[in-house]
Amino acid sequence: MKFDTILIPVDFTINTEIAIQKAVELYADTNSSIHLFHVVDPVSTGTFGYYKYLTARPIDEAQQAAEIKEKLDHWETHIKTRRPDIATCSWVSHGGPVENAVAAKAKSTGANLIIIGKNSQRSLLPFLNTVVPGRLAFRTGIPVLAVKPGALNSFVRTVVVPIDSTFPDNKIEIINWLTDKYFLHVRLLLLVGKHDNPERLQDSLIDICRVLKQTSSENISYEVLRFHNKALDILNFCRKVDADLLVVHPESETKMGLFNKHILDELPVESKTQVLTVSQSKIPIA
Repeated sequence: MKFDTILIPVDFTINTEIAIQKAVELYADTNSSIHLFHVVDPVSTGTFGYYKYLTARPIDEAQQAAEIKEKLDHWETHIKTRRPDIATCSWVSHGGPVENAVAAKAKSTGANLIIIGKNSQRSLLPFLNTVVPGRLAFRTGIPVLAVKPGALNSFVRTVVVPIDSTFPDNKIEIINWLTDKYFLHVRLLLLVGKHDNPERLQDSLIDICRVLKQTSSENISYEVLRFHNKALDILNFCRKVDADLLVVHPESETKMGLFNKHILDELPVESKTQVLTVSQSKIPIA
């Protein structure tokens, strides 16, 4: 797996700075591209957001377009200053829900990674999110990396990878790619539900460890987690081991609570734990 076409939704806040910095850090090769994408006057989801859209005051569209172009040019120049070998491109869309626009642009540009900065914590009001990383990864099949400001200047050292009853070929590809860039401690987390056979799953986990040691890192450990709330228990484990990166499947490993909030909503703004959501494997192992 190689991330050589990255799409970054930009809102010209610290979210943009976070996402661009992580994108530049991830690139090691030439012939790569970063696409910056801004949605003008987006329609927020929910009744309140739609009411705001309908009651918004008229604006000078020409002036707005000039200001947006200036800001996009600034960030393209910033990327070029740090990495002249990376191609950049900017896109603008008008109206509509942000997540829908991002999904469409990711497909049209051929992006193989979406990076989103998240300078918010929606623990109590998850419906205010304009983009939900797990949902976006699920609907597009494209990995989504979500980063909080606390990870702005941190490097990836400890990676937590939950494992269940499917062979995680996509997660293994991610780990192989990361170990080419960083010296990692990969912590595999075997998820055992109420009706699972832990001995059988543990045998499968040992096989996965063997594959990883042959293809990537020797620094691998694993633990068994008997979960009640899968996403919440995964997150608590990440806190315990001070994880830098969590690699999860969308929906099944990211939703938690009554309102199906994303696992990212429980991370504080200062958290250094990045969440990479990748589509789920279909190959059974147990």
